[in-house]
Amino acid sequence: MSYNRKIIRTASYIEVYKYEKVIFTQDENIENTEPKKERKKKRNFDELSTEEQNERLERISKTRKNSRWEVMRLVDTNFDKRTSFLTLTTKENIQDRNQFNLLFDKFIKRLNYKIFNSKKRLLKYLAVLERQPKRGAWHVHIILFDFPFIPQSDLVRIWGLGGVWINKIDVDSKSNRGRYVSKYFEKGIGQELLESYGKKSFYSSRNLKKPEVLKFVTFEETENIIKHNEILYETEYSGKIFKNGELLENRIKYKKIKID
Repeated sequence: MSYNRKIIRTASYIEVYKYEKVIFTQDENIENTEPKKERKKKRNFDELSTEEQNERLERISKTRKNSRWEVMRLVDTNFDKRTSFLTLTTKENIQDRNQFNLLFDKFIKRLNYKIFNSKKRLLKYLAVLERQPKRGAWHVHIILFDFPFIPQSDLVRIWGLGGVWINKIDVDSKSNRGRYVSKYFEKGIGQELLESYGKKSFYSSRNLKKPEVLKFVTFEETENIIKHNEILYETEYSGKIFKNGELLENRIKYKKIKID
């Protein structure tokens, strides 16, 4: 597959990426033909050299940015009048990420059964784990889509481990709702990437609607392809493309277009 245009469509906007050079997917994903070296054990951040730490921070920064954009698109694609924001904390000072993640997963199962009376996972959600700054305990922020009213006392009982805060998300401008919601995830995403390197930066149910993504080659102007009323944002920046064993610069023009 090759492309020099990428179009991403959510419920309220269209993103258009115009690449200077055509991207060939097979070139991007060329595997090293040399014998595989023995896989090294992942080291903690403090165990890395200064150069390695800087390289990891650069990768984390890029992944954090991509994760935030992904969250924004998923929120905008799935947002409805019954979208709510839920935070769960624990009385016990749980500093083991895997332990907390297991408790969170059990809560999702119980909440799903409470609403749908089924073990089939029907709950629609996005979630990110985050450490509390003072005591270091994990907690979780969850966005729930198409979520019916449930008394807080019921949520406290279903969680059963500590504090529960829930509120309906009300955003005036639909074009801002993904950005508005994702900012509450941003700290947790960055923290997860640094402290739990190699783990997911956020979690989402499999039944969420995905943004529509189109990739193709064209040399026509974008304005001839997409009709629009308002450009929300546009910029130009430099990207990289791996082609024929060489890393090349690839200029990218980006537009975010409002859908009425």
